Amino acid sequence: MVFLNILNKIFGPKKPLSRHEIQDYKDGEHQHEIEIKAASSAFNEEALEGWKETNESVAEGMKTTDEKMAQHLNSKSNNSSKNGMLWTLLFFTLVMTLLIIFTYQGNKNTSKNNYTSTSASSKDTENKSINELATISSEKMITSSQIKANQEEIKAFEKKQTLKSQNRETKIHTKNSSKKKDTDTAINNVLPIQSKGKIPNETSSNLKYNQAKEVYLSGLKNVDYRAYRSKPIKERSLVSSGLPANKAAHDQESESPSSPSYQTKEYTYFNYLSNTAEHFSKGKFKIALRQYLEILDTYPKDVNANFYGGLCYFNLGEFKKAQNLLRSSYTLGYGNFRQEARWFIVQAHLEQNNFMKARYLLKKIVKENGFYSQKAQEKLKELE
Repeated sequence: MVFLNILNKIFGPKKPLSRHEIQDYKDGEHQHEIEIKAASSAFNEEALEGWKETNESVAEGMKTTDEKMAQHLNSKSNNSSKNGMLWTLLFFTLVMTLLIIFTYQGNKNTSKNNYTSTSASSKDTENKSINELATISSEKMITSSQIKANQEEIKAFEKKQTLKSQNRETKIHTKNSSKKKDTDTAINNVLPIQSKGKIPNETSSNLKYNQAKEVYLSGLKNVDYRAYRSKPIKERSLVSSGLPANKAAHDQESESPSSPSYQTKEYTYFNYLSNTAEHFSKGKFKIALRQYLEILDTYPKDVNANFYGGLCYFNLGEFKKAQNLLRSSYTLGYGNFRQEARWFIVQAHLEQNNFMKARYLLKKIVKENGFYSQKAQEKLKELE
């Protein structure tokens, strides 16, 4: 072991000359010892020879090197610091993203539960308010028999109008085909181009309201939506306990009144509409109204539910709500209830003493020359 240490001292790597030793050598101190140390290493010997040729002190000669080394070390330190900051930022972003996701999911579930609870509560409040409504006097009530009679008369009236229109077109066609006209005459008889694309004898109010396919339920006209209504109607109802009256009463006293037990049943649109129409036909307007509103929860633009739901509100004295539903009971695509709805909107205006609005709508009905035009003229005379 001692022998190896001796060999290492002789042949092993030599320590380089320190700055302090080089400066001592330049100052004339310990030169012999320093030369011996420098001779033991080619690197030290060359370094010492180089410093002999310069008049600068070691500190001055190494100043530039020290500055570059300091810059290099600072650059590495800054890069390391930047990398550390980058990783910290990425980690922080990841943690915050996860927190946001979990918080959102929690809030979403809570919001969904709150919405379900609020929806159920609002439905209970709505049903309670409907139960508290009272029907108007029988002479003002719009009964199913009256509706059925009107709808039959409207159907006959529209059929008659269609035949008149067809006969008129046939006569015009026959008259034109019997006359032989040359090209100049034909050109002269072409209608002039109208401004804004208007057609002669047509007014801006004469919009074309399409009549959709109809189906009669309990004798009442309904638009046939069967090809378009795949989503079921969901009705929520209280679950019957099936217990004796005294036991059920005891359980109700012991349970919280704010947490009743409900069940949801699903019905096809057509079956539910048929059942609702039957209630309306029998004069059960509160039950019918609740069910028409259930339909509107699923299909807000359903013209059947809007029309008959509006009539239910009318018969229960809620004329403003009746008007809101009646206005939604016809569109350009589904104009089947338009004439009736506008006539009953007038009746609702009169019940609220809105005579100016009633007159305005009556005049529009008269101009349209529809089924209710004659009745509208008579009503206007009454209001003079």
